[in-house]
Amino acid sequence: MFTIEEILESTGARLVKGDANSRISGVSVDSRTIKPDELFVAIRGRRFDGHSFIPQARRRGAGAILFSQALKGSSSIPLIGVKNTIRALGALACYHRMRFKIPVVAITGSNGKTTTKEMLAGILGRRFNVLRNPGTQNNQIGVPLAILSLRQRHNLALIEIGANHRGEIDRLSWIIKPSVGIITNIEPSHLEFFKTLKGVFEAKLELIRNLAKNGKLVINKDDRFLSQLNSSNLRTLTFGLNESCDFYGQIIKRTEKETIFLLNRRHRIVLKTLGRHNVYNALAGIAVARSFGINYNEIKDALALFQPPPMRMQMLDINNIKIINDCYNSNPGSLGCALDFLRDCSNQRKKVVVCGDMMELGREAEKLHSNIGKRIAKGKIDFLITVGALSRNVARGAYSAGMPRNSIRAFRNTPEAARFLLKAVGPGDIVLIKGSRAMQMEDVVECFTSSSIR
Repeated sequence: MFTIEEILESTGARLVKGDANSRISGVSVDSRTIKPDELFVAIRGRRFDGHSFIPQARRRGAGAILFSQALKGSSSIPLIGVKNTIRALGALACYHRMRFKIPVVAITGSNGKTTTKEMLAGILGRRFNVLRNPGTQNNQIGVPLAILSLRQRHNLALIEIGANHRGEIDRLSWIIKPSVGIITNIEPSHLEFFKTLKGVFEAKLELIRNLAKNGKLVINKDDRFLSQLNSSNLRTLTFGLNESCDFYGQIIKRTEKETIFLLNRRHRIVLKTLGRHNVYNALAGIAVARSFGINYNEIKDALALFQPPPMRMQMLDINNIKIINDCYNSNPGSLGCALDFLRDCSNQRKKVVVCGDMMELGREAEKLHSNIGKRIAKGKIDFLITVGALSRNVARGAYSAGMPRNSIRAFRNTPEAARFLLKAVGPGDIVLIKGSRAMQMEDVVECFTSSSIR
C-alpha cells in the first residue's frame, strides 16, 4: 500500500530506524485488530495513549510504527517519528486520496449527517461501488481511516464529517477533497466550543474551502442560516419543504410506521422512518443522487427499503407500550424534531417524554434546556421525566410554562428514571426517550426488555 519513503514524504516524518524502501500493507490505530505488515499509528487520546500498546502491535506483526514520543528498547521494524500522529494520519490519508480520480461526497451539519449518509449510500449503491465511513466515525481519526480503506474497486466515496472545534471541518475536507458537499442544517450543537449559532454556521462553511472548483454544494434552504448563504460563485442545489427549493417535499401522510411525501409535486416517496426531519435527510440524498444521474424509480426503491441507524427514531412496541428510541444523541434541534413527531402522534392513551442532559451547550446550556421544557409543556405531552443535572432545567421550564407539578419527575441517573418509568406507563402509552450520548439513555429502553435494572 505504501513504502516507508511515501509515508515520510506525505507526513514530513523522520525515519528513526529501518529501510525506506520497505512496504506496509495497510494502516491501523488499534493494536487489538492490527494485521501483519500494517503500519501502527500510536494515537494519544484523552483516555488512552497508543504508545502504550506498541509492544502489542509488534507482537501481532506490525510492519512499522508511527510514533510521537521516545520509544524504549530495540526494534526490528521501521520506526517513524513525527510531532503529531493524528495530523500525520490525516496527511497520509490525503496522499492516498489523491491516488483516486473518483467523486467524493462530504456530508456535514448539526443534525442528520449519519442518516443522510446511509440513505444516500443505499441510493448510490445501485450504480456505484461506494466507500463510506462506518457509523459516526466522522472525526480526525475516523475520516482518515475511511479514506485509507479506498481501493481500486471503489468508484465513489461518501464521507460524513463532524467537528466540535473551529478548523476541524477545514482539515477533514482538505483530506478528502470533496467534489460534492452537503450541509444539512445549522442548530445549537457544540456551543461549548463554537459559542454561538453563527459560530456553528461558520464552522460548517469550512467545507466550501476545499470543495473542487467545479464541485456542487447541496444545502437546506429552509435553514435560516443556510438560506442566507451567498452562493453566487458556487454550483448550488437546494432542498427543503418550500417550493422555491430545487428539491422540495410535501408531506402527505405520517404514521407510526412510515412517512410519505411528494417530491416536487410529482414523485411519491415512502420512508420507513419517523419524523419530519427525515424528509429533509431524504431530500438531501435525492438532490445528490439526481446530480449523479440516478433515476427517480431507483431513488424511490432505495428509500422504501431504508432502515434507520440504531437508536435514531426507532419505534418499538413492547407489551403494547410504544417506545421511540432516539437515544443516540441529543441537541435542541434534534430533540425539537422528535417532540414534534410525538406531539402529532394520535390515538395514544398517554404521551411521555424521558429527557436526558444535552451536552456541550456552553453558557447557553441552562437556557436551552429550559426552553425545551417550555416547548414540552405546550406540546400536548402528558408526563415529563428528566435525567441528569442539566435536565432539571427542562423540568423547571415545563413547570414555569404551565405543566402540572405532578406530571413532572426529575432523576439523577438512568436507573432511577427507569424504575419509575416502568411503574408510570401502561398499555396504549407512547414514550420518547432521548439524551446526549454520554447519558446512555438506551439503558432506559433496556428496562422494558430486561428483568434487572442496573
